Amino acid sequence: MASFCKVTIIAFFVLGSGVFLSSPTLAIRTSEQDFGLALEPSPDNGEDFIPKELSHYLGECVKKIGEECGPIFFTRIFIGNNNVIPASCCQKLLDMGEECHDTITESIISRPEFRANATLYETRAVDAWNMCSQ
Repeated sequence: MASFCKVTIIAFFVLGSGVFLSSPTLAIRTSEQDFGLALEPSPDNGEDFIPKELSHYLGECVKKIGEECGPIFFTRIFIGNNNVIPASCCQKLLDMGEECHDTITESIISRPEFRANATLYETRAVDAWNMCSQ
């Protein structure tokens, strides 16, 4: 059960920060030990185009925050879970950098399913950054 939950949370984070973002989109390639990101073409509807360079940059940012910490920040910012952010995850966020953090947040907010609450998500993202940078 815990394994399924972990996979679901990781998948949701990666989907939220990757698959919803770009064309080509970021997708999950799963195996027992590996949750890697793979670029996979998506239908070209013209709505979700993000330049390849930005897509690559976002993928690198997601890798830096990691499988353990990414879902913590995603649920805090986009779901509103006031979970405790472990010091190790704060360190990963700071190591990833504010530019990566902002770019991931803005890319997710740019999706139609997140636009309506953009101000709330931006506030939560700033709060998470400030909490970790103290």
